[in-house]
Amino acid sequence: MRARIAVFALLAAVAALPLAGCFGLSGLGDVADQAENVADQAQELADTLSDVDWGKVSRLVVRDAQTGEVIREVTDQAEIENAFEPFSEENGLAAEPDEPVEYIFELWEPETQKLGQSADDLEEYKALEVTTYEGSPVVGLEVSPIGLKLYLTSQAAADALRSLAG
Repeated sequence: MRARIAVFALLAAVAALPLAGCFGLSGLGDVADQAENVADQAQELADTLSDVDWGKVSRLVVRDAQTGEVIREVTDQAEIENAFEPFSEENGLAAEPDEPVEYIFELWEPETQKLGQSADDLEEYKALEVTTYEGSPVVGLEVSPIGLKLYLTSQAAADALRSLAG
């Protein structure tokens, strides 16, 4: 698993190098800094996705992105894990698509119980927000607690998530 994460981070860095002009970076040092930043973000996202304890996920909320209406709330851990399984095979970073936002998937987990804290006082937090775009294989991923947001190209992942919406 660590080898896959390292390859993912390396691919992110390599993918960022040709985009230097797009970011207005003038020097090679700026390009290297940008590539390192993208690689760090990709590594952080890969670590976060690999660290998800699917047995700890309390629910997945599926929202219509246009209205904000809850379409479905999924609590079946196996169904949630199956929908996110295609992400383990993907590492293609992408730009934010131009297509309209389609669905928003909120992955909620209970907070970790702290010493002296009652189990009744535990709250949920949104650990991950995933966005699909109409007719696009690009999926947006935001690690909510830290605000890290990246886009991946994965038709399989987009389709698996859309199937949860009904």
